[in-house]
Amino acid sequence: MKKLILIQNDYPGTGKSTLALCFHRYLQQYGVSHQLLSLTEEDSYNASGVTALDASSLTPRSFLAHVDASPLTILDVSTGLGEFFNKFYQGCEMDQILQAAGVALSVVLPVTVDHESFDSVIDAAEVYSDNAEYLIAHLVTSCYDEDDKVWDTSYAARVMDMFEAVELHIPEITFQAELSTERMSLDSALQHDDAEERLGKEYTKWHRRVMGQVDSARQYLFGDAFRPTMAPKPAKLVRKSKPKLAA
Repeated sequence: MKKLILIQNDYPGTGKSTLALCFHRYLQQYGVSHQLLSLTEEDSYNASGVTALDASSLTPRSFLAHVDASPLTILDVSTGLGEFFNKFYQGCEMDQILQAAGVALSVVLPVTVDHESFDSVIDAAEVYSDNAEYLIAHLVTSCYDEDDKVWDTSYAARVMDMFEAVELHIPEITFQAELSTERMSLDSALQHDDAEERLGKEYTKWHRRVMGQVDSARQYLFGDAFRPTMAPKPAKLVRKSKPKLAA
């Protein structure tokens, strides 16, 4: 059965594109056939390896054609288009169309410590209901315990408990200085094969932890569409050489 992984949250800064690229990178490591799509507004998105879908020209037929082109599709819904896609999904009865086409749906909802980022979780539960599996991806800050408590006591968490949602924790970014020095964003780093050499051991450790989180939910996320053709190469910790003292 084919798989559609939908990543959405209209609250800004939840890490949707970063999460999509992490899934993409994980699947690349195993040589899994897949595609990465981004639902966006015309001419507003340009990233290597990502196919942009123009929201203004989206139709059920064109959308299904894109999803049907690969056994596994990751769709990143750009900020501000979550409500649009929800209405498209409901209005066009995409649940029935996807089911008839043999496509299973997983809805991935990245959240932060801000309560407002939970609103899209409630909306998604109302739209997709029992027709999808759910995964909550927490964007962890330095106050990990506080982050956990805010989510656990929320109404959104209780709703996701009813749907038996799986949770991932995306570790804190500790290499902002290295990104700045290399003039890279996190998303661009995830698209560069030499990012580990350029950014050093903190990035390598972060990347390894993220891949571990994705691996822990592999069956839930990708299902039978996960068909590896190669084994991933082990990550190498890169240590920058210390400058030698002058004699």
